[in-house]
Amino acid sequence: MIDSSRTMHRCERHRAGGFTLVELMVSVTIALFLIGGALTIVAQTKNTFAAQNQLAQLQDNERLAMTFMAEVIETAGYFPNPKLYQASAVLPVVGAFATAGQAVYGTYVAGTPGDTVSVRFGAGLNDNVYGCTGASNTTVGPYDTYTNKFWVKNTGQLMCTFTNAAGPALPVPLVNGVTNMVILYGVKRNPADTLSCADSYLNASQMTAADWTNVCTISVALTFTNPINATPIIIRRVIAVMMTAGVNS
Repeated sequence: MIDSSRTMHRCERHRAGGFTLVELMVSVTIALFLIGGALTIVAQTKNTFAAQNQLAQLQDNERLAMTFMAEVIETAGYFPNPKLYQASAVLPVVGAFATAGQAVYGTYVAGTPGDTVSVRFGAGLNDNVYGCTGASNTTVGPYDTYTNKFWVKNTGQLMCTFTNAAGPALPVPLVNGVTNMVILYGVKRNPADTLSCADSYLNASQMTAADWTNVCTISVALTFTNPINATPIIIRRVIAVMMTAGVNS
């Protein structure tokens, strides 16, 4: 006679000894789903972190570019001690600056990388006036004439070329990621308009000799590479020129 209780015990012990193939396949499938989900989360987190870093870098570049340009452009036409010196002497006729005292000049380019803009001013000895490369006059007295040219390189860099009494220095990259620059000059062509120092905004090709000595504000538009998608990012700023801003006549 077969002992049924002993037989059931042996079967239960046999089943408890391991997993069936189906159970293993189900377990492996679940594990793969879990691992895949975890890897997806890690990849998304990594991409989000990289995008945030790129956007932060873009914002830094935008801020630095406009800070560099604004601080230099707004100094255009400055010279120390107007009781002793005149703009025509501090800013003589040189190259593209065809008129004595002219502080601003630029060129127009229809396509990329865009326009150029040059501004000049007198940096008195130790008077803490800085050029676009961060240089100040600590050696030349009573003043040194600083010329600063901003332009965009085809490799995507905002560049500065600095010239003083020592001659032109090598171009210096200021920020990366800039693909185009558009410059407009605010001038007054209607003498009867007393509401502002500028009634027209013109590109360099539209300027006359008289306009170049009458620049009141300069509009700068920089195009940056978008790190997230193909849509370019354009930032604009209107910068008042020290020599003429606020003069309505």
